[in-house]
Amino acid sequence: MAIIKNGVNGTVSGKAGSVVFVLTKTGNYVRALPRIKKREPSPEQLLSRTRFKIVRSHISLLNPIIKIGFKAYSYPKRAYDGAMSYNLNEALIQKEDGFEVNWLKFMIAKGSPNPITSYTMDFDQENRVLRVTWEYDAYLEKKFDTRFYDSFLVLYNAACNGVEYPLLTNDSKNSLITGKQDIIISKHGKEATYEVYIFFVESYGGGNTDSLHLGSVKV
Repeated sequence: MAIIKNGVNGTVSGKAGSVVFVLTKTGNYVRALPRIKKREPSPEQLLSRTRFKIVRSHISLLNPIIKIGFKAYSYPKRAYDGAMSYNLNEALIQKEDGFEVNWLKFMIAKGSPNPITSYTMDFDQENRVLRVTWEYDAYLEKKFDTRFYDSFLVLYNAACNGVEYPLLTNDSKNSLITGKQDIIISKHGKEATYEVYIFFVESYGGGNTDSLHLGSVKV
């Protein structure tokens, strides 16, 4: 119901018929009431919403890393939007009972080709240190000038919404040509499975490589 303030010559606020009167600091405005959608969403719309919800749940948790890994790829759009779009199109597998993420194709960084050609992962249970060592393609390293890019090792526990990654400090930085990177994994009350990713970031500037899924580790 619309209310008239200060008599017939005063201001009006509230709903009247198919319009609503809005009082703001800059004056009075009349807006049409929003239409209420009565139709149920189509199967295609429900499917799209499900896909979006699944990818968004992971991208949101990984957003601090996404901001680095998709910064150059998405510009001038937000890194978050670029990561959402890419993984919606590339990283979902449709099953009879819904969708699941293909972690091999899921990307936390997009840039120049990742130069790693082979790698090993070793977990020191006593000290809870995961060490990744790698060999790289010298041609790709030279072509994209990634020789001194810093390695960025990321562990993502999708089931328990946990993310482990080293801060890029001077003490933790290892370049591509170093061929190895360590990460200390926090201790939890029960066994956890992490999806392991690595990409390389330019020390000064916005360049980076694609992320590479190295596999899963149980700790």
